[in-house]
Amino acid sequence: MPGGMGQIFIQMMGGPGGQQGGRGQQQGQGQRQGQGQAQGQRTAQGGQQSGQREQGTQGGGQGAPANQQVVVGGGAPGGMEALWGMQRLLRQQVNRIRFGFYERYGNSAFDAKPYSLTQVNPPKIDTWRQRFGVNVGGPLVLGKLYNGKDKTFFFLNYDMARGRDPVDTFATVPLPEEREGNFTARGLQLFDPLSNIGGPRTSFGSVIPQNRLNAASVGLLEFIPLPNLPGLVQNFHLQTNVPTSSDRFNVRIVHTISPKLNFQANYNLSESRSKAVQAFPELFSRANGRGQNVMLGLTQTLTRRLINDSRVMFNRNRSRSLNAFAFRDNIAGDLGITGISTDPINFGVPQIGLTNFSGVNDPVPALRRNQTLRLMDNLSYSLPKHTLRAGIELRRQQINTRTDPTPRGSFNFTGVQTSQLTATGEPVPGTGWDFADFLIGLPQTTTQRFGSPSTYFRNWGFVLFFQDDWRLHPRFSINWGIRYEILTPPVEKFNRIANLDLNSDFTKAVTVIPGQIGPFHGVFPRALVRTDKNNWAPRFAIAWKPAAKGWFTKRPLTVRAGYSMFYNTSIYTQLMFGMANQPPFAQAQARITRASQLLTLQDGFPPVPSSTVQNTVAVDPDYQLGNAQIWNASLEMQATQSTVVTLTYTGTKGTHLDRLRAPNRASSSGAPGQIPNALGFTLDTFGANSIYNALQASLTRRMARGLMFMTHYTYGKSIDDASTIGGGAQVVVQDDHNFRAERGLSSFDVRHSLRTTYFYELPFGERKKWARKGWTARAFGSWQMSGGVTVSSGTPFTARVLGGTPDNSGTGGFSQRANQIGDPNLSSSDRDPLHFFNTSAFILPPAGQFGNAARNTITGPGSFQMNFALNRGIRFGKDGQRRMDLRWEVNNLTNTPNFTGLSTVVNSTTFGRVSGTRPMRTMEFQMRVNF
Repeated sequence: MPGGMGQIFIQMMGGPGGQQGGRGQQQGQGQRQGQGQAQGQRTAQGGQQSGQREQGTQGGGQGAPANQQVVVGGGAPGGMEALWGMQRLLRQQVNRIRFGFYERYGNSAFDAKPYSLTQVNPPKIDTWRQRFGVNVGGPLVLGKLYNGKDKTFFFLNYDMARGRDPVDTFATVPLPEEREGNFTARGLQLFDPLSNIGGPRTSFGSVIPQNRLNAASVGLLEFIPLPNLPGLVQNFHLQTNVPTSSDRFNVRIVHTISPKLNFQANYNLSESRSKAVQAFPELFSRANGRGQNVMLGLTQTLTRRLINDSRVMFNRNRSRSLNAFAFRDNIAGDLGITGISTDPINFGVPQIGLTNFSGVNDPVPALRRNQTLRLMDNLSYSLPKHTLRAGIELRRQQINTRTDPTPRGSFNFTGVQTSQLTATGEPVPGTGWDFADFLIGLPQTTTQRFGSPSTYFRNWGFVLFFQDDWRLHPRFSINWGIRYEILTPPVEKFNRIANLDLNSDFTKAVTVIPGQIGPFHGVFPRALVRTDKNNWAPRFAIAWKPAAKGWFTKRPLTVRAGYSMFYNTSIYTQLMFGMANQPPFAQAQARITRASQLLTLQDGFPPVPSSTVQNTVAVDPDYQLGNAQIWNASLEMQATQSTVVTLTYTGTKGTHLDRLRAPNRASSSGAPGQIPNALGFTLDTFGANSIYNALQASLTRRMARGLMFMTHYTYGKSIDDASTIGGGAQVVVQDDHNFRAERGLSSFDVRHSLRTTYFYELPFGERKKWARKGWTARAFGSWQMSGGVTVSSGTPFTARVLGGTPDNSGTGGFSQRANQIGDPNLSSSDRDPLHFFNTSAFILPPAGQFGNAARNTITGPGSFQMNFALNRGIRFGKDGQRRMDLRWEVNNLTNTPNFTGLSTVVNSTTFGRVSGTRPMRTMEFQMRVNF
C-alpha cells in the first residue's frame, strides 16, 4: 500500500519529518486506545471504521506528506541519485488515484432447505442477497483550482445492499372447532365465571355457548391464522421473505497543513429500509432509518515528544417504524375496545397474551431521532521510560422519541376465568383454558401506557483519564491509569416525566414530577434521579518476560496480569423511558381482575378514583450505577518459532447491578397490594451482584509455510441475582421479600466454548512447492482456504408458571417459577426438538405459594458452526499492482441444525419444546477488483 511504502521510505531516510511522522503515528494509535475506553465510541466511529476496511489505500494519505520533510545531506552522488529516484517512485505510488469495486451475491438456489421442527421435507424459501460497493481514493486534485499532491488525500466509498430475507417461524394456533368454542377434543372442563365470580361455578362442559362468545374476541380471530400443520402444538408454519435494503456513503479527507499540523475530516451517511413479520402474516411492520456521522480531527505535533489530538464528533440517527394499520384501520376501536389510544398512528390490533397459544403482537409505531455531540482532546508525552497520556471528553446527548409503549392495551388470558374455584377462591388444577377465557373476553390482567408520546431527553457527559506506560526494565513494564466518568441522568425538555416517592416499608406511594418535593425523599431533581458522581475507575496491568534459562531458553515465557473497572452509565436511558408516558401526563394502568371489578376485553381499563396512583413504573431516586471489576492473569509461552501457547484466568465481579421489583403486586384472588390506593407497578432499583470466573487456553500459529491458525477454549461460569441483565425480557423478582432466591446462573452463562480459525495458502504457484511456472502456476497459484469452527454449550433457561395457577407476581413480569423435583437436563441421546429436557422435573407450586426452582436450571441448546471460504487473488496490469479477488463462502458447511429458544412455561402445551432454528447452510460469492 502507498502509505506503508511511504512510511518505510521515511524510516530509511531518517530525516526529522520521518521521525516525527513515525512517532506521531505510534502515539496517535495510543491515543485512540485511550479514547476507546470511553463507552460508546465504537458506535460513533463504526461507519468510519467500516469504510476503512473497504479500502486499504486510504491510509496512504497519512504517511505520504512526511516525505516532504526529508532533508538529504552527504553521501555519494550515486547513492543520492538512487535515494531521490526511490523517492520519486514512492511519490508516484502515493500520488495515484486508486479505484476498486466489489460484488457479493447469495441466493437460496445455492442454500440448503430449512430445518423444520414438525414438518417433513419443508419447502425452500426463495431468497437472495446482494451487496455492491465502489471505492476511490488518492490525492485531491481539482483541475487548476487546487493541487493536493503530497498533502491532501481523499477516500470515497459507496456500499449498496439489497435482498429478500427469509422468515421461518412456528406458532401454536387453535383448531377450527376451538375457534367456535368447542374444546371436546381436548377433554377440557370449562366453567362459567359469571355464574359465581368468587366460586364455585357452574360448568360449561367442553363447549362454550355461542351467545357467550365475545364480539371483540370473534373479530380478532381474523388475525389468528388457521393451522397449516397437523397436531395441537406448533401447528402453524410461516414461510415467506421480506425485502431489505441499505445504502452507505463514506468520505474522508486527510490534509497536512504543516509539518506539525495534520487535519482530517470524515462523513458517513447510511440509510436502511426493511419489513418485519411477526408470527402471523397479517401483523407486520415497515421500518426505515438514516444515520449520519461527522468527525473533524486536528493532530498537533507540538514537539518531538509531545502530541496533541483534538476531535469533534457529531452523529444523528433517525428511525421510523409503522405497523400495517397505522393511519388506516382502527381495528381495536372498531371492535368496541375502550380506554385505549385514539391517535391514528396507533391504529391496530391490541396485544393478546395466551399461555398455551402464540400471542397476538402487533408492532407499536415509533419515531426516534437521537443525536450526540462529542468534544475530545488527548495529549501524549513520550519519555525514555514513560509514555504519558491524558484526555478529556465532553458529551451532549439528545434522545427524541415519539411512541406510546402500550397504546392499544395488553390483555393477558390465562385460563383462570374459566376454571373451577375452590372454597378459598383458588383455581382447581385441570380446569379452565386460556383460549376459552379469550373467547368470552375475560382477561386476568391488563396494562396500558399512552397519551404523551413525544419525549425529548437531554443529558451531559464528562470523561477524564490519565495513563502511564512505564517501561521499568527491558523485561518488565507497568501500565497504570485512572478514569473518571460522569453522565447526568437525562432530563425531559418539557418536564413530562413522573416518578413515585415511596416510603421505606412500601406502604405509601405519591406521584412526583420534576422539581417537586416528595414526602419521603425531599426535593426531586429535574431528572427525578440523582446523579451518581462516584465513578472512579482505576486501571493497572503488568507485563513481565523472565530471563530465559535452561529449558526456557528456546521457549521464552511472558507473564501478564491486569485489573480494570467500568460503570454502566447507559442504564440511565432505560430508566428515563420507564418514567415517560406516566400520569399525570399520560394514561397508565396495570390491572388484575377481581371479584369486585371484572375486567373484560371491551372494558379492561375502568375508571378509578382520582386519589388512586396509576403509575406503572417507579425508579429509586438514589439509583447507583452498576460497575464491573475485571481482572486477569495469563502465561504465554513461545512453544516453537511460530507457535504460541497461552493460559489465562479471568474474573469479573458485578456490583450494584439493576434489580426489578414489584412491591405492590396484587394477590391471585384479586386482593389489592399493601398500598391500597395504588395499582400494580414495578420498581427499578440497584443492589444485585454477579461473579464470573473462566479458564482459557489458546494455541496460536503465526503464518509459517502458508498456514496460520488460532484455537481458543474457554471454561467459564457466571452467577448473579440480577434477573434483568444479559438481554431478553426484564424479569421481576419472584419474592420481593427473598432476594437470595434470585441467585442462579446468568442468562448468558456458557459453560464451554471452543473457537478455531485458520488460513492456508495452497502450495501451488510462484515461490511455492509445486506448479511454480507456466499454465499450472496460472491455474493453481494464489489460492487460499480459510474458515473456522465454533462449538459452544447452551445458555440456561428458567421453568416458569403462567395461567391456570395464580401468578403471584400480580403484575406478571415472567417472575413466577415452578417447583423443581428432579434433574431437568437429559443426555444428548435422549434429547430431540420436541422433548429437549426432562419436563417431569417440574410441577406447579401449590396455589398461593412461590416456586422453589432456582433461576436458569435448564441448559438450553448448544451450537456447532463450521464455516469455509476459498479465495483467489489475481494480479494483472503491466506493473502487477491491479488485483482481482474471487471468493466463495459457505456458512454452516456441515448443514447442522442449531436450535434456538425453549418453551419453559410449565403449564403450557409447548412445554419442553425447542422454539426455532438458526439458518442452515448458505453460500455467497464475492468479487473484488482494485486498480
